[in-house]
Amino acid sequence: DAVFNGCVVSTNEIDDTESRMASVTVSDCDHDAEKESNMLCAILADIIVENLQIRHMVKLLKQEYCFLSEKEQCDILVHVLKKLWYGTSGQKNEIAACKNDIRQRLRTTITENETNTIILEGFMRFRMKDYLEAWEKELASCVADYVRRKEYAEFVEILRLFIKIRIPRARKVHICVGGDGDYLLLDERLCLLKCRFIGTNADKDDALLSALVNIAPQSIVVHNKDRFWDTRILETIKDVFGQRVEFSEDMI
Repeated sequence: DAVFNGCVVSTNEIDDTESRMASVTVSDCDHDAEKESNMLCAILADIIVENLQIRHMVKLLKQEYCFLSEKEQCDILVHVLKKLWYGTSGQKNEIAACKNDIRQRLRTTITENETNTIILEGFMRFRMKDYLEAWEKELASCVADYVRRKEYAEFVEILRLFIKIRIPRARKVHICVGGDGDYLLLDERLCLLKCRFIGTNADKDDALLSALVNIAPQSIVVHNKDRFWDTRILETIKDVFGQRVEFSEDMI
């Protein structure tokens, strides 16, 4: 980008300092100080977003989420960076807007302090608090989502193993939803197996899954799927029973 805009960038390590410091010089062919300043801040914004942000996330993962394995931490890091950089659209709009805002903050800081030295970690700590909080919140959300998915996968696997070794109490079970929203379980002869599931809708979903696991049928036919108040229970039944589940448009 610097070359494209007619600038030359040179970097040199400063050997006589104990901290990690470097001298960065941006020279414009037309000696345009405004362009040089803009390019320097753009370079520093790139470093912050594409390097220091990642280091910050890695540090948080190691300190706050050490119960996760190294591979799990890496997977979560990739996931959270994708969300921060590309957002929900999958485009680079998010990261471009972030860099542009940080570039403006860098310019303001350098102008206000009238100094040729800036500590990037300090700049992040004092001038980017809102970003740090947003990054940490997004990371916490991704970790929570990962833990939920992991626990769900373990839960489903346990139920799969259970029904695999259990003797089926019915060859086929039909699941229907009555007019009042209650679930009905019928056997292959369409005789009623169970029709009362007590509690809230969520409790009824749990009771339905429990009843199906207890019966462990060889096949399950789901009717009136549009009447289910939450289709996630259907996804769970499908995950647990796999190819044993089929959906029917027939009304019972």
